[in-house]
Amino acid sequence: MSSNADKLNDPLHGIYIPIGLLVAGLAITCYTVDDYKFLWILPFAAIVIAIRFTAAFKRRRSVFSDRWSSLELEDQTLISKNTAMYRFKMKTSLERLNFPVGHHLAVRARIDGKEYVRYYTPVSPKYEPGYFDIIVKSYGNGNVSKYFAGLKPGSMVDFKGPVGRFNYTTNSYKHLALIAGGSGITPMLQVLNEVITNPEDATAISLIYANETENDILLKDELDEIAEKYPNFTVSYILRTPSANWTGETGYVTKEHMQKFLPQFSHDSRLLISGKPEMVRMLLGYAEDLGWPKGTEKSKGDDQVFAF
Repeated sequence: MSSNADKLNDPLHGIYIPIGLLVAGLAITCYTVDDYKFLWILPFAAIVIAIRFTAAFKRRRSVFSDRWSSLELEDQTLISKNTAMYRFKMKTSLERLNFPVGHHLAVRARIDGKEYVRYYTPVSPKYEPGYFDIIVKSYGNGNVSKYFAGLKPGSMVDFKGPVGRFNYTTNSYKHLALIAGGSGITPMLQVLNEVITNPEDATAISLIYANETENDILLKDELDEIAEKYPNFTVSYILRTPSANWTGETGYVTKEHMQKFLPQFSHDSRLLISGKPEMVRMLLGYAEDLGWPKGTEKSKGDDQVFAF
């Protein structure tokens, strides 16, 4: 039943079905009528089919790299006290976002007559059809995050993409060292999904995830579950202001944390960093002290030390 529904949802069936009916009708007419004057309809039919063909291909794609398109908010789920996951519908249930790993969506919001553009990383697996998810953290002075918090299912939001510089090739490194702060976890989730969903990818991943409190750790249950299922993945949490019950690491991410939880520099390892600019700058300095190549905030796609 669902497969039939999916077939009907494919815009190209708006072409296949009329063509099939036209061909069948012509065949019957040719068989029963000797006068072929009716064939004048063929050029007209060709024009109609061409128009439908163009419209169908426009419907098949939801997000473009060179122009904005509006997509509908399907659902939103609160995942921490100030962070929510927003699910947007693709134009058909068969389409997949399928962005390169580590690339982002540009979002345009018009607020009080001004236009704002922000960038968010899709966190749903790229092979999931029909929708994509982004995570948005609300800030007291954040115009766009307030805009998202006020959205309701059915609201339309402008998107463009993919946007990004990061390159990833399967098994190009034996070990990935990841450091994320707060909502900077989102590109790391993309990288993690890329590796664990590919049976041919044997890359090991070690993640340090820094936050302010326990409640700020996004998708902790999911990360812990992945760590249990995949022996090549480890995650270590660091909290700035933990509760009295916290037994893990505390403070800011230090060189000692990097030495303890991440692989040492080697030509077979790669370091990825994502977080607030001041955190990224600090960690790039630590990495260089620990022997990693000098990294920059505007990294190139294949840099061994890459900052999102």
